Amino acid sequence: MKTYLIGRSHKANIVIKDADRSVSGIHLELTEDADGKFYIIDCNSTNGTYRKRGGRWIAIQQTYVNQDEQILLGKYITTVRELLSMRVEDFSLKRGRDEEDTYIGVERDPETGEVIPRRY
Repeated sequence: MKTYLIGRSHKANIVIKDADRSVSGIHLELTEDADGKFYIIDCNSTNGTYRKRGGRWIAIQQTYVNQDEQILLGKYITTVRELLSMRVEDFSLKRGRDEEDTYIGVERDPETGEVIPRRY
């Protein structure tokens, strides 16, 4: 299983950079289960999470969604497929909002194998 936090905050695993303030800092949790199904949980966002059913947006707290189903985070329309394409797998590319010139990389502790974040 893989779980991602999604929102505007640099602390999210998937950062929505072009979203307005209707998307919370940590808006949504997205989990891909062992069968490849996607489960989303609204993280008490300010403006809610919705899915389109019968041409109407329906508020959701938690549910399974398919990869190409439209979801609405505040005023931001997206899909799971689109969100997953925004993942930053290389931590050296992820930068904090207040650390514009600071790059984050990782190293492995040679004794424990633990991944340790390093700032440059």
